[in-house]
Amino acid sequence: MNWILPIGLTIGTFIGMYLPTQSFTQALSGAIGAFVIGIIISLVLKNKNKKEQHN
Repeated sequence: MNWILPIGLTIGTFIGMYLPTQSFTQALSGAIGAFVIGIIISLVLKNKNKKEQHN
């Protein structure tokens, strides 16, 4: 699994939400959501690559 994608999305989302709102809670909730989405995307890409290598 590619850990750079979810970590990068998490950091980017946290900074992107914290700077305009100055709300730590909103930025943290957005970052957690981005981390989950990043893990899902990373797993989908991993499965897609595995299927392509199998064929």
